[in-house]
Amino acid sequence: LEKAYKEGRVNLLYLPDFDVFTKYLQKIGNVTANTSAVEGRIVDLKGAPLPEITPTPVPTPVPTSPTVPTSPTVPTSTATVAPTPTATTAPTAAPQVTTIDAADLTKQLAELPTGKHELVIPVKATTGGAQVELPGSVLVKQAAAQPNTILTLTTDGASYSLPLSVVNSVSLAAQLGTSDFTITVSILLADSKTLSSTNQAIASQLGNATLAAPVIEFSVSAVAGSKRVPLNNFGSTYVNRTINVPTSLNSNNATAVVFDPATGKISFVPAIFAPKANGTTDVTIKRNSNSYYTVVKSSKTFGDISGHWAKASIDLLASKLIVSGTNSDTFSPSQSITRAEFAALITRSLGLVTTGGETTFKDVNPNAWYADAIRTAAEAELISGYTDGSFKPGSPITRQEMASVLAKAIKYTGKTLNADPAALAKFSDATSIPAWSQAAVAEIAAEGIIQGAKDGSFAPQKLATRAEAVTMLEKTLKSLQFIN
Repeated sequence: LEKAYKEGRVNLLYLPDFDVFTKYLQKIGNVTANTSAVEGRIVDLKGAPLPEITPTPVPTPVPTSPTVPTSPTVPTSTATVAPTPTATTAPTAAPQVTTIDAADLTKQLAELPTGKHELVIPVKATTGGAQVELPGSVLVKQAAAQPNTILTLTTDGASYSLPLSVVNSVSLAAQLGTSDFTITVSILLADSKTLSSTNQAIASQLGNATLAAPVIEFSVSAVAGSKRVPLNNFGSTYVNRTINVPTSLNSNNATAVVFDPATGKISFVPAIFAPKANGTTDVTIKRNSNSYYTVVKSSKTFGDISGHWAKASIDLLASKLIVSGTNSDTFSPSQSITRAEFAALITRSLGLVTTGGETTFKDVNPNAWYADAIRTAAEAELISGYTDGSFKPGSPITRQEMASVLAKAIKYTGKTLNADPAALAKFSDATSIPAWSQAAVAEIAAEGIIQGAKDGSFAPQKLATRAEAVTMLEKTLKSLQFIN
């Protein structure tokens, strides 16, 4: 393959090419000399000299009369192809740049039916992706009037849903020095360097996993003149973006991941898989920040969970990069789980970007493996320490402490919980549940996430096992529609 690449006999398939090629193969069945020769679309160049390329002369532009635009059914867009970047070893085509007209966008937003908050705008893309330029003034005005408004930009292979509530006009104006700015949404195919780095991360972290979709960079920026401010931190607002995978995927052994160029690692991101009648799969990824996203096929199990009641849950979350074993082939399901371990699990489950720096807890070593996870979870107010300023990272977590963290995690995403007294009363030891955790236990029990023991008790002070933690996390993620 390397020799063929150097000889120029390898063409990289990008998002639209991959989709078309897959459908072509499905149509003709096995590729043979006959089937490929009939259409002339597959040619074996092995041993043949490479064709010489004669530069195409550039014609002198001739002025023409402007065309008269037709009435749009979606916001009018002026599409232009951005200048082609300097050639590299494996160049990515320039994205299609689409500018949305302010007047038409205002009109379309005004015409949204009562109770509907999403405006879908189809845009064109090249093999390199798409960039959409939106008038900031219109978005700010709409966000002030209807904060729940979402603009969904769709291409043939991907989409991005921008909640206007994340556009902080005051902050952006201060950073840009003006309130007259453009919001640019980009859906771009990763370049060859990023693709290679992503594949290396997959091989290093998952071993037997395979890439199931293109690697796509989703990003949002505010632009004014030569200044550009990226919008990457959406707080607790989870933004949807989709990737259409040209094959049917089983969500039990496929997961969406984010690639972090800074660390060179991939990690789980919440996503729902929706197989379609045409054999493709829409993967809706939910996260509160932007980066590079893709889908991998992977499966993981452990030698000590055969026949265990939590095996399916453990296999699922291990395959999704959320939980890991005590070693490569051992999970230790009956072992208690520490407060640090559960903090790490909750940050991974929510797809949070871990942050570095000093921790607020006096007993958390900033160099410990769990320091970033504890810091991130604390900043999101998912966990808390003790009155003496400690966190006790190595101490086992109790069932009531775990219920408290899970309730906070669900509320963090914007979902409302109901502290149903009846859900609490069903436990035979309800009166022994401390006041500080009663509401959380009632909320989690009402949501069907936590169950009582065989004797009907909740056992609030009982230490939670690794198996119990996994099953509760799985139920939490399904309750949030973060996994299928």
